[in-house]
Amino acid sequence: MTAYDKINSIAKANNGIVTSSMVRDQGIPSWYLSEMVKKGRIQRVARGIYCDASGDYDEYYFFQITNSRCIYSFQSALYLHGMTDRVPYQKEVTVYKGYNSSHISDGTVFHFVKKEIYSMGIVEKPTVFGNAVRVYDKERTICDLIAGRKNVDVEIFSHAMKAYASDPDRDYKKLRVYAGVMKIEKKVDDILEVI
Repeated sequence: MTAYDKINSIAKANNGIVTSSMVRDQGIPSWYLSEMVKKGRIQRVARGIYCDASGDYDEYYFFQITNSRCIYSFQSALYLHGMTDRVPYQKEVTVYKGYNSSHISDGTVFHFVKKEIYSMGIVEKPTVFGNAVRVYDKERTICDLIAGRKNVDVEIFSHAMKAYASDPDRDYKKLRVYAGVMKIEKKVDDILEVI
């Protein structure tokens, strides 16, 4: 099997997407990717990320490959969990305080939290193209929305609360644990009483 064949099989196994790190992990020099781009066999979609003809341009997946510490949150999390009827016009991510986000200039909205709660509630969820990205679970997303309610659109907030309340997979116990860690128990209780 040639290096080109190996790269094609990597892409096939990853929904048409291949990264330079995937290629290097297989012992293939990354210059093969440049050669494949020149020959028109794959496209470069971002630094270190390539896509063959069968691959879809998955903005959420590509963004997280190059910015692995960014966790989808707020409206982006609602979208990934199917808890909103709106497609976000900007990605919203959470990072820990001290993270240098200045290298990202694509209009992404950043939320900064203490390192102690940064990793709380991270799960993997498929994008609409089937690629797994890291996102906060529903309970953490609800807590984030309640904690930052002043900065959240009223309609989005209301729809998210109703969607969570009617979700058969909701976990009120986990929601209360997160609320306790985030010190927003009273706010969560007040919202839960209304819905």
